[in-house]
Amino acid sequence: MRKGIILCFFLLGINAFSQSNEAKLKELITLTRSDKMLTIAFQQFMDHYNNRYKDLPDSFWDEFKKDMSLEKIFALYIPVYKKYFTDSDVDELIKFYKTPAGQKMIENMPNLMNDSMKIGTDYAEALDKRVNDKLNKHYHFQDPPPPAP
Repeated sequence: MRKGIILCFFLLGINAFSQSNEAKLKELITLTRSDKMLTIAFQQFMDHYNNRYKDLPDSFWDEFKKDMSLEKIFALYIPVYKKYFTDSDVDELIKFYKTPAGQKMIENMPNLMNDSMKIGTDYAEALDKRVNDKLNKHYHFQDPPPPAP
C-alpha cells in the first residue's frame, strides 16, 4: 500500500513537471513568435492556392484552418524543442528573449535568415562556377563543347 502511494506521488510529480516544462515551452514558442511564423507560412500557402484557383470559396479552407490552432502548433513544436533543449536551457532562453537584445534578435531574425540564405546561395553558385572552371581547365574541356562529328 505504501509503495502504491509513493508511486502515485511520483507519477503525479512527473506529470506536474511535464506540464510545467510544456508551459515554459509554450511561453518560449510564443515569445520567439515561432507560432506566428507558422501561421504566416500557412497564410502564404493558402494565398498560393487562392491565386491559382480563383473560384475557391473561403469555406474551402475551414477544415484546414482547424489544423492551425495554437494548440496544434504547440503540439508540433514542443517535441522538437524538447529534443534539443533541457528545462534549464528553456529557462535561459526565455530570460534572453525577454531582454532588449533578445527582442531585437526576434525582430531581425526573418531578415537575417533571408540575407544569410541569399549570401549562402550566391557563395555556392560562385564556388560551383570556380570548381567547374577548374575542372574544365584540368580536363581540357572546351566551353562550349565542340560540335558533334
